[in-house]
Amino acid sequence: MKTLLAITHIGLATLSSLACAAQDEDLSLEELTKTEISSVSRRNQSLTNVPAAAFVITAEDIRRSGAQALPDILRMVPGIQVAQIDSGRYAVTARGFNGRFANKLQVLIDGRSVYHPFFSGTVWEYDPIPLEDIERIEVIRGAGAAMWGVNAVNGVINIISRHSRAQSGGLVAASIGSNGQGQLYTRGGGSIDADTSWKLSAQGRHAEPSKQSSNDKYSEDSLSNGVVDFRFDRALAAGSDISIWANAGSSSLGDLYPLTPNPLNPGTLISVPVTQKITNQTLGSRYRWLTAQGIESSLQASIASSSIEIKGALGVDHNQFDIDYQGRYTFAAHDLLWGASHRTVSDEVWSRYVVSIAKPEFTQRTTGIFVHDNWSLIADTLQLGLGARWDHTNLGGRSFSPNATLMWTPTRDDTLWTKYSKAPRMPARAEYDVTMLTGFVAPTLLTPPIAIRARPGNQPLRQETMEGFELGYRRQFAPQIGVDLSLFRYRYSDIVSSTYAGFQPDVLYGIPFAYQNLDRNNDGNGWLSGAELNVDWLLTPSWRMQLSYAYTHVDMDNSTNPIANAQGTKEERATPRHYGSLRSQWNISSSQQFDAWIRGSSGIYRTLTPYTTEIRVPGYLTLDLRYAFKATKDLELAVSGRNLVGPRRIEYVTDYVPATPVIIEPSLLLSARWKF
Repeated sequence: MKTLLAITHIGLATLSSLACAAQDEDLSLEELTKTEISSVSRRNQSLTNVPAAAFVITAEDIRRSGAQALPDILRMVPGIQVAQIDSGRYAVTARGFNGRFANKLQVLIDGRSVYHPFFSGTVWEYDPIPLEDIERIEVIRGAGAAMWGVNAVNGVINIISRHSRAQSGGLVAASIGSNGQGQLYTRGGGSIDADTSWKLSAQGRHAEPSKQSSNDKYSEDSLSNGVVDFRFDRALAAGSDISIWANAGSSSLGDLYPLTPNPLNPGTLISVPVTQKITNQTLGSRYRWLTAQGIESSLQASIASSSIEIKGALGVDHNQFDIDYQGRYTFAAHDLLWGASHRTVSDEVWSRYVVSIAKPEFTQRTTGIFVHDNWSLIADTLQLGLGARWDHTNLGGRSFSPNATLMWTPTRDDTLWTKYSKAPRMPARAEYDVTMLTGFVAPTLLTPPIAIRARPGNQPLRQETMEGFELGYRRQFAPQIGVDLSLFRYRYSDIVSSTYAGFQPDVLYGIPFAYQNLDRNNDGNGWLSGAELNVDWLLTPSWRMQLSYAYTHVDMDNSTNPIANAQGTKEERATPRHYGSLRSQWNISSSQQFDAWIRGSSGIYRTLTPYTTEIRVPGYLTLDLRYAFKATKDLELAVSGRNLVGPRRIEYVTDYVPATPVIIEPSLLLSARWKF
């Protein structure tokens, strides 16, 4: 396994603000509504005063959700679509185009990307960071490529970890529940002196197999994973500071690989058990300083290596090198940001049976520069933002990502903003080089068995492009209630699709059969439009409610290519039109909390490529409840129930990588959290 060096960046925030913000669990509900965000423009801003569709999940929100997995936390964000595939796998996207590897959503931890360039997406079943170590999660819907580079097309999720100063002392958090769920987290930390602090944490999580939707038998999706995380922070002279972190983790998750066209048909289901294993190690550092001329600078670097193995079928060893610098300088009415980065990603792949790859080893290099100016045209009233990023990669070529925003604040309580942006999605290494068997057609009296094979086309794939506009309005009707509304419309060009490439006869174990080849191309085009609403209402100092709703509509172009046309229809019908969430956080007393979360989604249809069988995934409405009691100042006990109403359901049927659909069932969880 090779070595990987990755350098990415997070917005400039002072050491003291990080340490204070990380203490979310000690804040009142009123204080939690006054949130700052740094991922929109790589600088700290009030959430109520940013020209973007933004949402912040605090550490308090995470703990009170009762969720054990990071994707379940993201369900509270308007415009983020989350569908659970099995006990560990999730499909997560922003504003449509969801999938097992949703390729238009950039996911970061402290500014460093965890988007996997081989698969083109995020591997959610691996816990990259314990939930207890998260200070907040910043979610930006819409294009973020002008700041965060290629693949930040439909949104950016930036997970901000806690400063070690806010994690002094010890903590043990344990959970056990129905369906074989269990989780154990432990942490220790302290201060070496007034300017130096450290923390070391570890987490393990386990889930027993789920029941199959077709026959109520148990599947093979048993999940076990663990992660260890270390962080060191030191404040230096003249306002500078340095942070060092290291983490390592592993994950094991099983599955049943269906070999028949309809995985929901119990009469014909034939499945092969497989095991997926993931390991990951990261070492990184960030240095921030202020020059005598008033230039704020940051340099962040990390080394990491990872391995993904689907036993007996595919293995990917992945290494990365990256360097990123950012500078910021304010003068007159301007707030200027600029930066440059370089990333080298090397991978080594082996495969057999259903997967073959043209280049077992490949190194991808991406270099980018960006500049952004936030210009105050009228102080505290009218602001213009202009920026762009230029990237070049030896796999997908050059890209240009412009961004322009205009924000008008006529009163202290009203903000109107508009945004134009353009963002590229670079095709994944797997799309360039991998040939994969995606299904089989049974023989007839006139035809032999047919194996459906997706493979690279004769022409190199081009980058996908998204371009369009957003419009947003925020209103603070009173100190206790705020409303945030955003509208958007985007045009997508050159989406990766396929075309029929004829039959290829072959013989396997003396039995004649034929390959139906599907060559990848860029024949997909279409529109995306929608609206998102968020209402945050503090009814009393001890009772807070948050309502979110999203309407999303995908409208793909008609195509003369029948596969591109079918894929367009699939994308339209696979995106839920409506998704909503209503959360209630009630502090009954200083020692008791009661939380209720109603959430639901309209139904979708899934068509298994390249099958014509269409599967209905019904919509749902469900309820989560949580009651927590502080037995002492440092000991909290809680009971949580998830998916308590509504019928047992499936939430998703996976696409390019077949999997056996399983049932999402009600669950009960008992938790204890002890600080010492």
